Amino acid sequence: MDKHYASSRLTSGNFLFPDRVIVAEDGIHFIKNRFFGSDEEIISYGKIASVKLNSGVLFANLTVETTGGSQPIFINGLPKNDAQEIKDAIRRYQSED
Repeated sequence: MDKHYASSRLTSGNFLFPDRVIVAEDGIHFIKNRFFGSDEEIISYGKIASVKLNSGVLFANLTVETTGGSQPIFINGLPKNDAQEIKDAIRRYQSED
């Protein structure tokens, strides 16, 4: 079952269009909305090289690096609990493979 997460509108760069993350069976979906459309990137769990979590008082930043040379995905302003859930889900899905 897919689980949806969104950055807080109170954090930098997320006021109008918060970043969204979907943890799905086929991989992690990153969605960045714009005024006209959106950018979506799907990364399968087998292609994730590392996950880095930087926590603050209320919010956390999540960086996902992939194998294959593409740029890392950076999502700022996630609630701390949500960021930890995403990290744990990635580790869980990777251990199943």
